[in-house]
Parts: sequence; structure tokens; C-alpha cells
Amino acid sequence: MRTDTPIPSKHQGRLIHTLYGWYALTREQSDLGPFDTPEKASRALNGHIKVFKGLNSRLPGQPGRMHLHDAAQCSRTNCGLCVEARIVEQSLMVATS
Repeated sequence: MRTDTPIPSKHQGRLIHTLYGWYALTREQSDLGPFDTPEKASRALNGHIKVFKGLNSRLPGQPGRMHLHDAAQCSRTNCGLCVEARIVEQSLMVATS
């Protein structure tokens, strides 16, 4: 399997790396992941975008939005940002004990 496939620049802000692996952030109820490489996460995101294209679209000219994530209130089923928040929280607990 090729792992040197370039990741599209449009995916750079949608891939996050956690201790559990790489996640691809989506607008739907569940993020994709974890994957062992960013290339696999990017390929999964490509497939996801093909399936959901046009179902959850933005209005033309709508600016990107700042996203503040509250892991305590998140209702998503597989959220990469929540995973990242739990890891940070656990590492802070270990560091202060």
C-alpha cells in the first residue's frame, strides 16, 4: 500500500493527530478514525466527502467559522476533538499529581 500519497491542502485543517491515531473531522455526527497514518485518514475523508457532497453544504461566500469545542457537551458519537481533549485532560492530571 502506498503511504507517500500527498494529502490535499484542503484536508490539512481537518486532520488531527492524537495518541490513538489520526482522525478526519467531519460535519456529520461522527468523525472518521482513528487511522494509523494521515494518508489513510485523508483517503477516508475523500470517500466521505464523495458520499456526503451536497448534503451538508455551505452557502456561497459564507466565511469559515471559528470553532470552539466543548467536550463536556458534545453529542457526537466518535469525535476526534473530544479524544484530543480527553488526552490533554489526562496528561494535565498526571502532570499535577
